[in-house]
Amino acid sequence: MLYKLTLSSLTLETAALWLLFSESRSVALMLQYFLLHGIASALMAVAVGMLAPRKYRRQKTLLFALLFSFHFFIPVLSMVAEALAVVLYRILPTLKKKATFGTMQPPEFNTYRNHEGTGFRSGQARSQLANTDAPVEQRLKALIAVQDTPVRAIGPLLRNLLADPADDVRLLAYGILDSKEKHITRQIVEKRQLLEAGSNASHGEPPGPAERFHLCKRIAELYWELIYQNLVQGDMQLFSAEQAQQHALQALDINADDGGLWFIIARLKLARGDVAGARHALEQSRLNHFAYERLLPYYAELAFLERRFDTLHGLLAELEDSGGGPALENVKRYWLGGRAGAPASNPSLSRSPAS
Repeated sequence: MLYKLTLSSLTLETAALWLLFSESRSVALMLQYFLLHGIASALMAVAVGMLAPRKYRRQKTLLFALLFSFHFFIPVLSMVAEALAVVLYRILPTLKKKATFGTMQPPEFNTYRNHEGTGFRSGQARSQLANTDAPVEQRLKALIAVQDTPVRAIGPLLRNLLADPADDVRLLAYGILDSKEKHITRQIVEKRQLLEAGSNASHGEPPGPAERFHLCKRIAELYWELIYQNLVQGDMQLFSAEQAQQHALQALDINADDGGLWFIIARLKLARGDVAGARHALEQSRLNHFAYERLLPYYAELAFLERRFDTLHGLLAELEDSGGGPALENVKRYWLGGRAGAPASNPSLSRSPAS
């Protein structure tokens, strides 16, 4: 299209110039010249406009008017000037380009240590366990070094190691997970046996309300620990959540003033998406003197689920100076941005249960 427009414009301009330099000086000839010259200018304006930078092509009408006027009132020199401009526009940027960056081979880096030693930092242990090219002995040492770390912190890493190509690493990772799960499960079985036996093992009499309360509370806490530490997944996680909630409610039927049990119920209901139930449980936990600062992140989560963003800002502002894990810090940074100043008080909540 560009070449057709340019060739047509040059042909018409040549014909117009031939008429202009002919011997005749009639008005009809002049009108013919201006007609051919105008059409040639319009075609050339369209052709040159197609070559213009994108930022100039946004206002097509003004660009066409400028180029048409330039061609119409400066017949031959305009074409020469524009041809020169197009050439320079293509050539000059290439002359200014410089090789700012060079290329080099990436350095070789091993995430495991070559020297002997048994001390590991958390980052070193994680990097060695994730690196299947590291010596198996080094990876086993790293796994042993982190085996006492709470499973909630290293659970995903241990579960990834269950598919590790090294048999020793795979078996040790399974053993760590299995031992931690069995330790909690053994306590659950013992407490449930005491609860279901209908008698106290030491005195031979049925457990009283206080003992039943403590047994139900402990069972609920142990089931919640399985979920919290990611020791159960899938159907077992759903079963553990049901058992935790069931025993927590049984304990609250005996003593409804335990804020910790209400807090566990709130987190279980939040995990199931029961916003109304979670709000009721959080309120009961707060009224029973559970730590207000620990409740704030969950009040903020409820405010987000209910799309009450003004309340959410206030709650996160109260959390601004209270620290928290990386995930909570990222949430506060996203919602609060770079705002400075004292945390704003949220009128919808109060630290005092009397409110």
